[in-house]
Amino acid sequence: MTPGSGGTLWPLTKALANLQCLGSVQDRNFVVRLLADRLNTILQIDESPKAHLHILNIVEVCARRPDGLRALLDIIREMDEGTIHLLAVERIIAEHTADLPLWPAEERERLFALLSGMIFKDLVELYRQVAGADAPELPAETSYHEVFLTLETLNADPSGLPKPILFVEHLAFGRRSELSIELRRWADRQASRLGVVTELQKMRREFKAPPPGPPPNSPAYLVMLLRRVGLTGDRYQLDHWRQLDLSEGWRPKRGDDFTGTLDEVKRQVATLIESVETNWARYQPDIRIEMVLSGELLNLDVDQWAWEVETPLPPVPIGCRYLFAIRSLERMQAGKWHRSWWQRWEVLTDQLKNGAILPESGRRVEEDDTIVKLVADFENDPNVVSLMLSKPPDPAPGGGPEVFCALRAGIPVIVWSRADCDSDEFLTAVRELLHGDGPGDVLQRVKQLRTTAYQSHAGHVGHNLALMWDDPERLVVPADLGPPRDPREAA
Repeated sequence: MTPGSGGTLWPLTKALANLQCLGSVQDRNFVVRLLADRLNTILQIDESPKAHLHILNIVEVCARRPDGLRALLDIIREMDEGTIHLLAVERIIAEHTADLPLWPAEERERLFALLSGMIFKDLVELYRQVAGADAPELPAETSYHEVFLTLETLNADPSGLPKPILFVEHLAFGRRSELSIELRRWADRQASRLGVVTELQKMRREFKAPPPGPPPNSPAYLVMLLRRVGLTGDRYQLDHWRQLDLSEGWRPKRGDDFTGTLDEVKRQVATLIESVETNWARYQPDIRIEMVLSGELLNLDVDQWAWEVETPLPPVPIGCRYLFAIRSLERMQAGKWHRSWWQRWEVLTDQLKNGAILPESGRRVEEDDTIVKLVADFENDPNVVSLMLSKPPDPAPGGGPEVFCALRAGIPVIVWSRADCDSDEFLTAVRELLHGDGPGDVLQRVKQLRTTAYQSHAGHVGHNLALMWDDPERLVVPADLGPPRDPREAA
């Protein structure tokens, strides 16, 4: 046999030949014995005093099994841990095994035959339980074929068990005894083939039925990011993230981007909201909508956009149906501002345990205030957590000096009127919203005010009240990396 006949396995053979654990015939035969034990099979490998030829024979036999090269790597890692030559072997095996199936096609077909004709309730819910928060979304009406094939593309869980085996174990739970036994036999065969029998047995000992999802009324988030793109000024890009279950922390899944005119974006926003309403309905979550805006767009009336694409009734604004808040793109990007942001957010959350923001922690921009005075006040008082603007944000980068000053100082709550920031009605409403002792928290009070405005006269303060409620614990744009790039800007 020549190097050429080894095909793409020859680079791996040469890399393995540098390892001390394969230096002699005795060493190589010892590795073969360990391989046979690991794979629970007899390996027919031709021995040779020529190291490269003997190693090539080992590699070829391992490559015929979906788990063979992985098993070989596990063994030599234990014997040559930390050597520089091992890195090259790991890289080559990773390239070889990237597209290898976990099991033969006939095993997959055998499983599908077992499941044929079965009706599985909550299949999407079970998929999410097994796949994890970052897994690709599947349609609400899916099949076990689609779930299984999707799980085959995902990394194993932390224990090392492939996710399809976990899925089969969950399917076996609570089924009739004959089917349950056959499904577990299938899982046993695959675990033995992949060398994860111990992990499978441990999982079975610890196994509990998958939870039915987050409890009703748990917070769920749809976060959208809107920014202007292109040179004409009339095109916008809408990015979005969503997360139903926050039990494992903030890990939102990003969806597809959308680019269009402002009217087209409004329709897309409604489409996204309808989508989460449909997909999350059975869990009855407390859906919260947030819009991350660049400074120049802060004064858009996004809370008044319709939440439905089409309706024969008067359109209902987003801010009347959901807890809704504006967030700042500039601050999310600026890591150098985050320390103050976190500090003031901690002050805010501590005060909210009593239902409202303390009046002395709120600041209003007065007529005789200068920006320098505002900066100094923020520097001197770390307990200020809310700011009432003297005028709406400017349609310019940063939203104007008042907004910029507040963002830089870490003020998490900023409120203004898109109509008149000096009206008595607005000032009274803000005092009640932020500092009053009425029912609900601040966001719930704002929603109630907007709902009251919806059924009231056109000049009601709730139509134009804007609230930034900016939580540093839930970022969607990493600090200092900038917003998602418009692909056309690179053209």
